[in-house]
Amino acid sequence: MDKFMLPNKVAVITGAASGIGRATAQLFAREGARVVVSDITDEAGQAVVAGIRADGGEALYVHADVGHMPDCEQLIQTAQAHYGRIDILHSNTGTHRRGTAVEITEADWDWSLNICLKSAWMLAHHALPGMLAQGGGVILLTGSVHALWGYAGYAAYEAAKGGLLALTHSLAVDFAPTIRVNTILPGAVVSGQWTGVGAAEMHKVADCCALKRNAQPEEIAQVALFLASPMSSFMTGASVVVDGGLRASAPTPRGL
Repeated sequence: MDKFMLPNKVAVITGAASGIGRATAQLFAREGARVVVSDITDEAGQAVVAGIRADGGEALYVHADVGHMPDCEQLIQTAQAHYGRIDILHSNTGTHRRGTAVEITEADWDWSLNICLKSAWMLAHHALPGMLAQGGGVILLTGSVHALWGYAGYAAYEAAKGGLLALTHSLAVDFAPTIRVNTILPGAVVSGQWTGVGAAEMHKVADCCALKRNAQPEEIAQVALFLASPMSSFMTGASVVVDGGLRASAPTPRGL
């Protein structure tokens, strides 16, 4: 097992039936981790587990709607009961309902904040006591460049992703040096959230960043592996931007 980056570690990953979560679960398993795959899309989640097992890895699927405290508690308890510990918690679930502060309804605001922000606290709330008792652990949050850059019509989503940055700092300070807590801030990633978006629109988004393409989920998973592994042992309270040079690319006025 010494050739692996996560030998025998237990990793809980939410939103793991597709996209970044699926790619991360598969990569962590290949690196020796025992993975708890969690989602609300049961068939797809079970397929991720089956694929990991077929490749010789170890995985368990747990249905959990992380917008609700009982589901978060049950997910953590199931992982602890099955594997005896949790070494890595990757709060990765994210979704949104669009609208400006005037347009969005209270229900849609609350739903977006619950899934994208409150879920990270609820999962940490239940996982941290066990991590502290065992003497170590890593928490990863999936944020977004929306926390750093304003996009029209995303009031709730940007508030949630901005809140994750502040939560990262709080968790990192409160639970250091035993627990490390970091956030990944992806740019545009080709995943299920692009359903219904045409090729021309995807190309337009890709053209905004220096690399002129959108990320694949596996590219974000590689950053998650780095942050979960001892390679990032002196990092906590950090946010790692993975956006293909989006923030570095200032738009040039036409004619200059």
